[in-house]
Amino acid sequence: MEFRDIGKHLPRAKWGEGWVEKRGKRRKVWVGFWYDYVLVGESERRRTREKVLGTIKEIGDSRPSAMATLRQMRAELDGKGTVPENPTVAEIWDRYRAIKSERWSKVMENALVSTFKTCVLPAIGQIRSNAVTASQIQGLLNALAKAGRSHSAIKKARTHLKAMFELAVDDKILDASPARRITMPKRIRKVDDTYADQTVVRKLFQVAGQRDRIILRIFVSCGLRPQETFALRANDIESGRLRVDEALKQAERGSAFIGEPKTSDSYGYVSLPAKLEVDLRAWVRDESIPPEGWLFPASRGGGPVRPNNYVKRDLAKLAKAANVGHVDLRRLRRTCATYLRDEATAQGQLRHSSVETTKRHYLKAIPAEQKARVEKLDRELFGSSKVVEMRRRKRPA
Repeated sequence: MEFRDIGKHLPRAKWGEGWVEKRGKRRKVWVGFWYDYVLVGESERRRTREKVLGTIKEIGDSRPSAMATLRQMRAELDGKGTVPENPTVAEIWDRYRAIKSERWSKVMENALVSTFKTCVLPAIGQIRSNAVTASQIQGLLNALAKAGRSHSAIKKARTHLKAMFELAVDDKILDASPARRITMPKRIRKVDDTYADQTVVRKLFQVAGQRDRIILRIFVSCGLRPQETFALRANDIESGRLRVDEALKQAERGSAFIGEPKTSDSYGYVSLPAKLEVDLRAWVRDESIPPEGWLFPASRGGGPVRPNNYVKRDLAKLAKAANVGHVDLRRLRRTCATYLRDEATAQGQLRHSSVETTKRHYLKAIPAEQKARVEKLDRELFGSSKVVEMRRRKRPA
């Protein structure tokens, strides 16, 4: 027997239950780790798995309590293959989520859970899986479109309904998938993907007070998301830059309201204009905000302002006073990308993982620049831009 083969027949007992670690600076969480062994060809490979178990406030500060949570979570995952006979659509969804959620980000999982909870399960959740029909599922999507649901929500519902039923077919729970041929409705509410031009921004700025002027400049000049802007603390202001390491979770309550940014690429820093940095530091000084204090605290409760509340109570009033129509916070973030013009610069400031995301959803054509470039192209191709009046041809008598 070779030295490398010694011990291969022994059970893999090391870290058999897994292990836990603390993570986070401001919002500390327990993270569970364990090993999975999978066959790849003829060899067996070890894969490290990890999952956030919860905050230290929820689980407790002791390692044994965190390990107990990890064991319970793994027991639920190990039992995810069991399914009752002729399950309901809701039970099929719960099983699908348990299997697939390990590959989803926390943000994606929250979005899917919300979509199914509000859009899908109330309509077909209690129907037995072998009784649901393609017409019912297609009718559900059509009803969502008629109710004004966004393209994104309907697409999520369609994609994961198809995947959910296909998995049930693969696992011999169903003979055929009723969602195999469902299609996207054509009449879906158009999403507002415009940006606020310079005139709109200046009008808003003229009617805004000190706090709202700073908030507007953070959106337009720095390009932060609403959840990141209102999660800023005084010590996030650094020389020439803003630190982004927290975000608000609008649908959550209690300690879960303060969480992580949208993606791993969202962590980091954004460039901070010198004049805005001076105004921010003056705001912190004048309002006596401590280093860990919120830059924009709510009037009650001691927490930060909620983005939706700011839109309804403050931004709507500003837009009305400035007479600029409807303005939302994502439109202001889109303004930042559009006026930065350069794709790579906009991607870096908005912290997208792909420049394609920035180009597709945030960079918009500026009409004045577009017209100037079309005029330039016409001159280069056809000569002088001098307007020559065309003589009207006389009709024969």
